[in-house]
Amino acid sequence: MSFITKAIVNSLHGKVVYLQRIQTYARWSHRRPRKVFSEDGELLQSTATVETPLVSPPPPRSTPETPEPAQPEIQEVKQKRRKPKYSHAVSNSRITGLLETIIDDDGNLVYTKLKDNNSAISQLLLTVKSRRDQIKKDLALLEGKRLIKEALEAKCTLKSLLFSRKSDVEYLKPYLPKSGAKVFKIPYREIQLWSDLTTAPGLMGIFRTPDVSKYGATDSLPITVICDNIREPGNLGAILRTVAGVGVEKVLLTSGCVDLWDTKVLRSACGAHFHVQIHRKLDWAEILNIVHEMQSVVFLADNKIVSQTEGQDEGVPKARSLEEIVAHMQLLPYYSVQFANFQSVALIIGGETHGLSEESFRLADSVNGVRLHIPLSNNIDSLNAGTALGVILFEIKKQLLLAKAVQQQIKN
Repeated sequence: MSFITKAIVNSLHGKVVYLQRIQTYARWSHRRPRKVFSEDGELLQSTATVETPLVSPPPPRSTPETPEPAQPEIQEVKQKRRKPKYSHAVSNSRITGLLETIIDDDGNLVYTKLKDNNSAISQLLLTVKSRRDQIKKDLALLEGKRLIKEALEAKCTLKSLLFSRKSDVEYLKPYLPKSGAKVFKIPYREIQLWSDLTTAPGLMGIFRTPDVSKYGATDSLPITVICDNIREPGNLGAILRTVAGVGVEKVLLTSGCVDLWDTKVLRSACGAHFHVQIHRKLDWAEILNIVHEMQSVVFLADNKIVSQTEGQDEGVPKARSLEEIVAHMQLLPYYSVQFANFQSVALIIGGETHGLSEESFRLADSVNGVRLHIPLSNNIDSLNAGTALGVILFEIKKQLLLAKAVQQQIKN
């Protein structure tokens, strides 16, 4: 019995030792020694970067003919700490957040060069392209050096300038303010991507939306042009360009007209925004008050197209039906009227598709207005809105200038 008991005890003792080794295996097997010493305390090697195997391999067998190869020296490898890399565009965008100097003390242009797909530029252009954000932040986008030059000469507030060629911005350099805006040089393909034009001019200016009601020509004529629901951007731009060329005193835009700062309106107007006094989003009651203040005689550029509206403007009196107004209102060719006999002239022009609105006829009827028409040939029933306006306006200008010249001769 003693022999059997002794065998059982030895067997249990062996299992306990084995279990203890397994429990501590996960701890010591994954550890890496920093230094290895011999039994005499001599430093054998430093293993900061070398893993020590769990079980040391057996020494290689050597024969008398082949000597044992020398062990290579283990060198400590130090890993260099990598510095974070920042793209040129990101670093520049952070710097220009504080930099708003345009011309330095030496007369040099200060700008920031950016790469493609810069997040700051994308966010800026998204803002000015969105009509809601554009109105909310009161911004206007102008393209081309001529249009930007006109805005700078009109003392508009420049917020940002984007260009791709230095020659373009050098042309604007005499008109640029010394500070208060950010100037960026970006690739042309980036400007082409954001431009609404077929061929981008490579120059974009973002301005604070100016108050165009404060502008005006120095030698303006007593003429007021009322745009009645001009919805085509090209037509409104052509009208503004013609009006500026004639020297009209005021332009009144009804609430149904296209946005004044639309890209096509800006391009076709060629800077006329900054040379004419323009009043936007007016109702017919406000227009009637302006007509009374200026004591203007109202004329309708009638193309025989009348658009009726569902609601009636409270500012325009409604006494007769529209058919009765049109039938009883006098219709004359434009060249038969003596415009020089009037203190002020107000001319209402309508869109090509919808023509004059019902409110415009009622306003003209309330002040004893007159319908004008342009005689045409070859079965052509109407002209472009800008062309028709130009024909009538230059006739008015001719008569006013001739009357002024006659008065000068009489005085002399």
